[in-house]
Amino acid sequence: MSTRLFGGKLSKKNPWKGWMKYLPINLAVDGRPVLVVGGGEVGERKVRALLECGAKVRLVSRELTPGLAELAAAETVEHLGGQYRTEHLSGVDLVFAATDEHELNARVSREAQERGLWINVADQPELCRFIVPAYFRRGDLTIAVSTGGRSPAAAARIKSRLEQEFGPAYGRFLDLMGLVRIRVLAEGRGAKENRTVFRRLADLDSDLLKAVAQNDRAGIEKILTQILGPDYTLSSLGFNPAGRADHE
Repeated sequence: MSTRLFGGKLSKKNPWKGWMKYLPINLAVDGRPVLVVGGGEVGERKVRALLECGAKVRLVSRELTPGLAELAAAETVEHLGGQYRTEHLSGVDLVFAATDEHELNARVSREAQERGLWINVADQPELCRFIVPAYFRRGDLTIAVSTGGRSPAAAARIKSRLEQEFGPAYGRFLDLMGLVRIRVLAEGRGAKENRTVFRRLADLDSDLLKAVAQNDRAGIEKILTQILGPDYTLSSLGFNPAGRADHE
């Protein structure tokens, strides 16, 4: 006897043989319509994550958390009412089902897949076309952890450990690296020379990252000018080590 899970067949001899393998991907949803079915705490987390990435969220739920009610009242999200209908799937790119009703989640999943839509169902990976990893941000740095659905609890613990290792300084460090990259590429250096420079600057054990973490303007500028030349000052790059707040 075998069981279907994640789209495959799991046998007693090899229970992992049919386990779905996932392609890691970063998806641009800025300006894209996304449907979220479910207005509880899980639904709110999905909605806020989507809004952070610029998605146009359409929400269906009979009840809303206070936070979602505020977003709906401010028209930050489009509340389509409390009763899910098939036509809510029209014109959206992604679908999230986050209700506490298994039958409703299954219906949303089935109807979304029939229309070729990518669907995520909270805590029911067998109904998903994609899953969302545990992740955190440090500015433009995103670190995601996935166990392929085998142990979300383990993914959360690993993520918590990584959060301690990769602190807010990494977001500011990437801001600096981005500004340097634009300037260096504009100078028309050779590709080999560029790779050498970028790898030297991106060394996570280097003094540059430490200087950024300590908001040491003089130290940062000294390293940049030593590696890149006297024109690479913080003012010329437009970089303020303490300028941008990082996503925690």
